Amino acid sequence: MKSRKLLWLILAALSFTLFLSINSQPAMAKNGTAPVALRGTWHSTTTKSRYVMIIHKHSMSSYRYSKKLGRIVDRGHVSRNRLYSKYVGKGYYEIGLTQTDAVSDLKPMRYHGKKVLYEHLGFFNYGHRHQIWYSGK
Repeated sequence: MKSRKLLWLILAALSFTLFLSINSQPAMAKNGTAPVALRGTWHSTTTKSRYVMIIHKHSMSSYRYSKKLGRIVDRGHVSRNRLYSKYVGKGYYEIGLTQTDAVSDLKPMRYHGKKVLYEHLGFFNYGHRHQIWYSGK
């Protein structure tokens, strides 16, 4: 009788351990962390609009201010459980939404002595379109 209880206790402990090992994930897989070089407030200006992108450690938000209307038109926010960040080589980082193709290729660099984010638009093997994001408000 005692051996049967001991056997059931060992079996329960092993199954509980197996359950925990299957369901646990590393911390990096749960929440994306933006690289330190990309964090901060960045802005880009066109003739019609001003774009602002704010990158925090575990979140990212952006908005577009329309010069014609004089107000904020578009807003977006990526929370900590939806943020994707990965180094892809040659100084570029991919940052955006997890499990989608809504990511941007950003490279921190200096342009005319100012700290900027160089965003490559399109595919790397086609064209050289880019957008420059300046640091500050």
